[in-house]
Amino acid sequence: MRHSNGTFEQACRNIALEVAALVIEKQKDYGPDNVMMFKEKGIVVRLWDKMSRLKTLIWEGRNPKYETVEDSFKDTAGYAIIALMVMRECFTNPMEDDIHGES
Repeated sequence: MRHSNGTFEQACRNIALEVAALVIEKQKDYGPDNVMMFKEKGIVVRLWDKMSRLKTLIWEGRNPKYETVEDSFKDTAGYAIIALMVMRECFTNPMEDDIHGES
């Protein structure tokens, strides 16, 4: 999956927005409680799981059935965003839909 149009900066922003959209949608599905239970330590465990999966897929050349290598990298980037949000104490901020009364 190659997207070579545009500049490095544009590509970086596009990917960051794509990962942010994924994090937002998962937050809508799961809410903050699962992360806030163990905070950074829980995120490290999730990242460890993703790294182990990536190691198996990439180093051992296995073909995934359910989650692609790209999906695993997106999730890893998402967990990094979540970790920063937890550290900056904004992970439990209200969702825009909640503020605006949308469902």
